[in-house]
Amino acid sequence: MILFGTGGIRGIMREGEFDEKTVAVASKGVAEYMKMNGLKRVLIAYDTRNNSEKFAKLSASVFSGEGMEVYVFGEPVPTPVLSYGVRKLGMDMGVVITASHNPPEYNGYKVYTSNGVQAVPEVTDVLTELVKQAWNQPINAVEKYTVVPREVLDEYISDVAKVVNADLKGLKVVYSPLHGTGAKFVPKLLRMLGAEVIEVTEQIEHNGNFPTVKTPNPEDDRALELLRKYMEKHNVDLGLATDPDADRVGVVIKDVRLTGNQVGVLLSKMLIDSYLESGRNKGMLVKTIVTTDMVRPMCEESGIQLFEVPTGFKFIGDLVERHKELDFVFGFEESCGYLTGDLARDKDAVLACGLVAKAAVNFDLLDRMEELYKKCGYYLEKLINFEFKSVNQTLDVYEKLKQTKAKDVKEVIDYSRGYNGVIPNDTLRLEFDSGRIFVRPSGTEPKMKAYVMVKADTKEHAISNLEQLENKIKNIVNEILAC
Repeated sequence: MILFGTGGIRGIMREGEFDEKTVAVASKGVAEYMKMNGLKRVLIAYDTRNNSEKFAKLSASVFSGEGMEVYVFGEPVPTPVLSYGVRKLGMDMGVVITASHNPPEYNGYKVYTSNGVQAVPEVTDVLTELVKQAWNQPINAVEKYTVVPREVLDEYISDVAKVVNADLKGLKVVYSPLHGTGAKFVPKLLRMLGAEVIEVTEQIEHNGNFPTVKTPNPEDDRALELLRKYMEKHNVDLGLATDPDADRVGVVIKDVRLTGNQVGVLLSKMLIDSYLESGRNKGMLVKTIVTTDMVRPMCEESGIQLFEVPTGFKFIGDLVERHKELDFVFGFEESCGYLTGDLARDKDAVLACGLVAKAAVNFDLLDRMEELYKKCGYYLEKLINFEFKSVNQTLDVYEKLKQTKAKDVKEVIDYSRGYNGVIPNDTLRLEFDSGRIFVRPSGTEPKMKAYVMVKADTKEHAISNLEQLENKIKNIVNEILAC
C-alpha cells in the first residue's frame, strides 16, 4: 500500500492493506495534525467506488470522536469539488475517499489543506509519522457530522460555467463518466452552456465495479471503446470521458484520441490568447517537468511566465498559491489533468470538459494542433512503462541509470539534488542530441516510468527520433539488467 505517495494513501481493499482500520488510523493521524496546528473544521468527500461512502462516514466518525467539526458531502462528488468546497466553505482540512483511475479493487485517502491543495510533502511527512503513531492507539468514533447542502454542488456548476464563459449552442458532445462522479456534473455544465449532450447510457450509472470498461482510466484507449461507438452511431465529432473521481478527462475528436499533452497545448493557446486580450501582462502557466515543452515557445512569445514542478498536481496547486502576485492562466500535466481559475486547486475534469468544448466551438482541434506544430515544432512524447521483479531491482536500475555511460547520453540530470528551481524529487533526465528522457521509479511497486520527449521540424523526423530514443532507453535498461 502507498502511504501518502503522489496520490495520497492508496491500496487494494483487503484486510491489512486498505481497510476500515487504515481509514480510521489515517483519520486519527490527520486529526492529531489538526490539533497540533489549532485546526477544527474538516470536509469529507467520496467517489463512486465500492465502500467509498462507508469509508467516508467512518472517517467522519473518527474526526468527530477527536472533537473536530465535520462536514460530509451527501453523495459521491468529483475530487475537485472537495478542493472547491474546502476553499468556499472555509475548511481547515479536507479528505476525499478515492483511488482515482485505478482498477476497481483499489481505494484511497487524499488529504487537502485549507487552500484546497492536496497536502504537499512538508505536510505529508508529518502526517506519515502521526499515522504510524496512531496505528496502536485507541480510536474513539462518534457518528456526528453535518451534511453539506446540495446547493453547494449547484453553485459549483454555476461557478465553473462562469469560468468557462462560452456559448456552446450548436455543439454536439458524446460524454461518459465511466461509472464515476462526473455523471451528475459534466452533462449539466455542458447543457447549461448550450451544448447538446449524448450520454453513454451504459456508463452513466454509479458502479464501483466499472463493469463496462476494461479500465476506468481515460488515458487508456480501452476505456473509450463505448464512447467511440456512440460517436460513430450518432455522427458526433467530439467525445469526452472522465475518470471515476472526475479529475482527468480523455478527449476524442473525429476518431483521434488527443494525448494529455496535446489537449494541454490546445487549452494553453486558447487561454493565453484570452488572457492577452484582457490587457493583463502578469500571467503564469504551470506544468510538471514530464509534461510537453511545446508550451515553452508559446509562453516566451506571449510574455507568460512558465513554471515547472515535480510530478503530481499538488505541486501545481501549491505553486499557484505561493505566487499570488501573478495571474494564474493555466496548469496541466501530461496525464490528462487541467486547471484554470480560482475555484479549486486540484485538476478539474468538469471544468476541463467545458474548456475543451469551448475550444471545439472556436476552432477545429486537429487543424489548430497542426498549425501549432508547424509554428512551434513537432513536439512528440511517449510514456514507456518498465516492470521488474522487485522494488529493490527497480531502485537498483534507477541508481545505475544515474551513472550510465551509455553511448549518446550527453548528460544525466538528477532532480533529487534540485535543478533549475524545481523542488527536489526522484526524477532523472537523460539528455540526447535528438531529445530527452525523464525517468521516475515507483518506490513502492516494481515499476519505472520513462517519458520520452523529442522535437523536430517535421512530423516524420520527430517520429523517427521518438522511435530511436525509445529503443535507446530500452537497450540501456536491458544492459543494466544483464550485468
